[in-house]
Amino acid sequence: MTKKLYDEDSHIRQFKARVVACQAEGSAYRVELDQTAFFAEGGGQASDRGRLGGQTVLGVQEQGDHIYHVLPGPLPVGSEVEGEIDWAFRFDNMQQHSGEHILSGLVYALKGYHNVGFHMNESLTTIDFDGPLTQEELEDLEQKANQVIYENEPVRILYPGEEELQRLAYRSKKELSGRVRIVALGSSDLCACCAPHVKETGEVGALKIVDAQHYKGGMRLTILCGARARGDYAIKHQMLRELGAQFSVAPLQVQQAVLKEQQELQQLKSRIAALSDALIEARAAQVTADTPLCLVEPALDTVSARKLVNALVEKGCPLAAVLLPKEGSALYQYVIGSGKTDVRPLAKTLSEQLGGRGGGSAAMIQGTVTGAAAQAATILEQYFRGA
Repeated sequence: MTKKLYDEDSHIRQFKARVVACQAEGSAYRVELDQTAFFAEGGGQASDRGRLGGQTVLGVQEQGDHIYHVLPGPLPVGSEVEGEIDWAFRFDNMQQHSGEHILSGLVYALKGYHNVGFHMNESLTTIDFDGPLTQEELEDLEQKANQVIYENEPVRILYPGEEELQRLAYRSKKELSGRVRIVALGSSDLCACCAPHVKETGEVGALKIVDAQHYKGGMRLTILCGARARGDYAIKHQMLRELGAQFSVAPLQVQQAVLKEQQELQQLKSRIAALSDALIEARAAQVTADTPLCLVEPALDTVSARKLVNALVEKGCPLAAVLLPKEGSALYQYVIGSGKTDVRPLAKTLSEQLGGRGGGSAAMIQGTVTGAAAQAATILEQYFRGA
């Protein structure tokens, strides 16, 4: 049985141990020690990182009472080796996991919901609850979780006897018996857990719910704790500062400035739509000949181009095409319509001769081509004559 040093001290960073087994496994080696400070992967959390016997630890796995350290090379059985935990990685994991316990304990106490899913990686932590939560409840839970952190309550590791275990109202995803490890985070949570945790709730630093989604009849929350929460705040604050500089307002006035910008943009869009309609009417009024017509209109979008094509066809144009050139590019969008002939084969012809793609109905096609507008006009005229 491998002794778990982190059960006694979650903040241990260096330790000595004796190698009791070493076995090759593929290109790596599985090394077992008489004791270890490395946490093995499990329960939604990755294993610890660090070095053992001068080698990089590739992974840590627990099987029954045995913990195996995956190394690139062997270690002599019976030798004493030194281990060193990647403390930054360990402490970050403890902040996230302990923060998850605090929040899950509060959700269970206040709403009676169970934590039915937990996943933690290097960027975020997700928790799945089996019941819905409103925005007001989420804000209240976040405030209460951070109050637990501010109060810096002690975190205790308990190993209750069988009789005491039956009396404890602890959280667990399954029925447990025997020697059960219980983590008590102050007065906020009591939960069966095998992972290392902070010593006081204040070490979690802060907890922020950054996303909440309805999931399988319940809620999936994404949280950031400690340094991750501070890093997230720093990024978002910098974004607000930069946006504020663009709008010439203070960071907290960005939302108001954006709303004003959106209103002005909507007004501009309305004016552009009115001008486009006026242009369409003017172009359609100029059509008098019963001949194909190809117009180049850089000021129109595809919606207005479709309107113009329909207007030209209604005026008697047998084949109407509108090309929309892109500034600084040989690429053209096109919209082509006819009330007298099927224009679908024309999309294939344009794609083959001008290198593009497109399609549509018998009455109207649209797509993209490259090259000069005159080339497209020539193809259109030839097509109509042959139709």
